[in-house]
Amino acid sequence: MSDTAIAVSASGRTQFAKLVDLALWAVVGFHAVVLIAVRPTPVPVSRYLTAAVPILAGIACIWRVLRLPARERPVWLWSSAGVFLWAIAHIAETVFSNSTAASNLTVDASDFIYLAGTFPLLVALSTTRETESLRAVFALNLGQLALALVLSYALLYRMSLTPHAASTIMGIIYVSACVLLAVMSVLRMFTWASHEERQSVRWLCIVLWTYLPVEIAMDYATARWNLQAGTMLDLLWSVPFLLGGWRAIHLPLAVEDRPERSAPTRGRLLVEALCPMLITAGIFVLAASVTGQHPLLGLSALFVLLAIQGVQAALVQLNYLAGRNLLLEREHELREINATLRQMSMEDPLTHIANRRRFETALQISWRRGSRKTQPIALLMIDVDFFKGVNDAHGHTYGDECLVSIARILREHARRPDDIVARLGGEEFVILLPDTQLAGADAVAARIQQAVRSLAVENKASPFEQKLTISIGVGAVNQPTNGVDPTVLVDCADQAMYDAKHTGRNRTCARSLD
Repeated sequence: MSDTAIAVSASGRTQFAKLVDLALWAVVGFHAVVLIAVRPTPVPVSRYLTAAVPILAGIACIWRVLRLPARERPVWLWSSAGVFLWAIAHIAETVFSNSTAASNLTVDASDFIYLAGTFPLLVALSTTRETESLRAVFALNLGQLALALVLSYALLYRMSLTPHAASTIMGIIYVSACVLLAVMSVLRMFTWASHEERQSVRWLCIVLWTYLPVEIAMDYATARWNLQAGTMLDLLWSVPFLLGGWRAIHLPLAVEDRPERSAPTRGRLLVEALCPMLITAGIFVLAASVTGQHPLLGLSALFVLLAIQGVQAALVQLNYLAGRNLLLEREHELREINATLRQMSMEDPLTHIANRRRFETALQISWRRGSRKTQPIALLMIDVDFFKGVNDAHGHTYGDECLVSIARILREHARRPDDIVARLGGEEFVILLPDTQLAGADAVAARIQQAVRSLAVENKASPFEQKLTISIGVGAVNQPTNGVDPTVLVDCADQAMYDAKHTGRNRTCARSLD
């Protein structure tokens, strides 16, 4: 899709949002005009206009959903389902009920739809980032809500209750559900994982806490003073949905590169676990309420509820254990990678012996130990004779093979655990011999010289029968001094090798610091 097409699409969505925003205010304004101008105002007209506001608010939520990343959509989707069901219930109350009261206190089909409208909001508030990826846990939550619907239906329509008792129970159930939603929305304010989730939960909290006093006040006024529909007070039903729809359109959209919240704390995890538990407690009360007249249904519901909770706890625990095992595996892999990287940082990639960094570290350690224990230290500096001629006459690949062969011989003659063989760079090698005097180091150098001669590696640039040879400088100190830079030993061995080079090569020269 071209940039122009994208721009037109974005412009179209913005224009649609403006139309929805305008329609919200227009419907509320027209409703107010009708209530003022038409006396008496027909109850169906007032209720249809009231139902139009949550429908538009739901459309506003859907518009926002289409502009958000998939992971940020659940709260808005479930919220839109809840407000749509409220609108359907309000229309059903108009169609199927003969009551003209401001708040319907008789039990009919619309009441069940009103109650069903709270369940999507319960799902929205009980689902978190940590649990929404567990489809089984999500399915079990839906199973709990389905169980709540069955119990509510049995309590309202299958109990031997007087109309007044049924109406009272319905009112208690619905208000309790609204209070539960409002409390859960406050709790979820502390558990947001992203800025968009924070906005959506805050939006839902505002809508619920605006709706709750309206619901309680209208029910009280209807029961106490027989308040009738068709008055200006009908506008109160529209206030929460008008506010919700307007906020859904005007809240800033999530930014993909905006950082999310840090890892959850114990308090946040506790609150996230508390929200689903509140739903379970409410269903438990419903099951206990129907047990008196329908013991089989009530006890079965309790058993199912306990089974759901057990399975849910097991799934969460299994997910935790799987996550912990995965974390341990990743930690083990990370340790292995770090060990490999550490080894690579201390190893010469061509010869696979120590590099300069590792040699310098080992020299510092050996020097301190030698100073502490009064132990001598010796150092062999090795240089391949006429190595430039090897590369020029035989090629760099052949030269690399020669270096690998030299390194292998040096390793064979530095057998002790504390001996270090290292490549300083190019054709220069070094052997660190802790607890070794000058005579012992000189003997090791002589064996290495002989081993290299025995290889009989060809070097056309060498005057020594066109064979590969090395020059070795031996440096030693009998008593390392604490506080003296150990590189003096390196300089000593280097000077000895310089002597070997200038006296004809293919030989060993030695110097001592003492």
